[in-house]
Amino acid sequence: MTDPALSIKNLTFTLNGQPLIESASLTIDKGEIVLLCGRSGSGKSTLANLINGYFPEYGGKQTVSHIRIDGEDVQLQSVVDRSEKVGTIFQNARLSFSMKTLREEMGFCLENTRTPSERIDDIIEQKANHFNLTHLLDRSFDDLSGGELQKAAFVCANLSDLPLYIMDEPFANMDEQTIEDYVSYIKVLSEQGKAVIIIDHHVDRWNWVGRWLLMDTTRQLIDLTHLPLDLKRDKLIEAGVVIDPAMISRQRPNADETVLELDKVSVYHEQTVRQSFFRKVTHVNTLIEEASFELKKGALTALVGPSGIGKSSLFRSILNVSPYSGDIRIQGKSIRDMKSADLYSRIGLVFQDPSLQFVKTKVMDEMILSLTAWDDIEEDKAADQAKALLEHHHFDNKADESPWVLSQGQQRRLAVVCMTVGQQQLLLVDEPTYGQDAANARKIMDKLSELCEAGMTCLFTSHDRQLVDAYADTIYEIREKKVKQVL
Repeated sequence: MTDPALSIKNLTFTLNGQPLIESASLTIDKGEIVLLCGRSGSGKSTLANLINGYFPEYGGKQTVSHIRIDGEDVQLQSVVDRSEKVGTIFQNARLSFSMKTLREEMGFCLENTRTPSERIDDIIEQKANHFNLTHLLDRSFDDLSGGELQKAAFVCANLSDLPLYIMDEPFANMDEQTIEDYVSYIKVLSEQGKAVIIIDHHVDRWNWVGRWLLMDTTRQLIDLTHLPLDLKRDKLIEAGVVIDPAMISRQRPNADETVLELDKVSVYHEQTVRQSFFRKVTHVNTLIEEASFELKKGALTALVGPSGIGKSSLFRSILNVSPYSGDIRIQGKSIRDMKSADLYSRIGLVFQDPSLQFVKTKVMDEMILSLTAWDDIEEDKAADQAKALLEHHHFDNKADESPWVLSQGQQRRLAVVCMTVGQQQLLLVDEPTYGQDAANARKIMDKLSELCEAGMTCLFTSHDRQLVDAYADTIYEIREKKVKQVL
């Protein structure tokens, strides 16, 4: 009888005195694909980091009978040693990289696995071609979209032949066609005898997976595998993991005032490549051609399209920080004629990577800063309002924690809450529900709907078409460099 790919018995973990995992036991066979789901902050990513060794090496206290990977007890091994057995795609793909470009990162990974130097270039080209990422090899990670970063993390994790792979929200910023392609790669790993743990809130795409685990609010693992599919879904709706579309409703706007207007706007991406020590060449790529549309006051509008198509770049052009041609007008005024302070008092942005948005070391201080930045409010009153907002959004027990130690889903919610306390007329939200369970996704979208009904205008991007169809008044799609209205 062969050893399982992963065996955990009686695992308990606390961080800063708070229990995050309670008496978890788990066995995963070789070739098995397991879906791990649960509410945001329920401990899914924590469990992943206990398996790959990040915890408790970098914090917290663990008690466990054993953690065995491919038959070997690894609980005393460092995160570096475990990386030879576990490949991890982090929830925030940007955290996966040490180098500046995908080519350099792949070379770095291969060197660390002692791949002969004469084979490295060929392997990089072969893998990049297999995953259709050749065009990304020499682009800076800073220039890649969220979906492109996830693709890059996926190919790097697949450079080594490992018994176990953990993928934490691997498809959150990918379009449906790309997801289909990468699901096929996961199936190949399974056929090769590799075990795969998928952490995802969008369970509908995993109906074909045989093993479902729920991390419930008691920090324990519940096996849903033997339940019929409809009962699994009911259980996940009850747990707040899956959205029931029948529960979503909102009033549609009926306003004539135009807040945002794009008139034949083309969006460009500039990439500077150093050809030698003395020579740099800038390549200009057109992402969007002559887009024309307008958003009315109170509209909640979705912008959709494949990963890397230019959605985030269009946001940057609306903020006048990325190159474009044509005219962009806010309340009838061209943004080229506006001072930055005036422009940013009218437009708010929630970043695709929320960790880049925070400047304070405590959640409470971040919330207070957001309140006082937009209004002349007394500090005591701001603190009371901040406390009420954090309690409403289930952050009251996180008030004294750093925003950067929150889960990706919690960071996303905090970023949205902080940005929506202002008085801007237009809010740009890049993937607002990425990494969220159903209950918190609804809370975020209901908040955006509430703001729009009160007169704010919102433009958001998303790859979650069910959520887009449920909430958006209008949907624009970017396809083949053109922006077209599809609803």
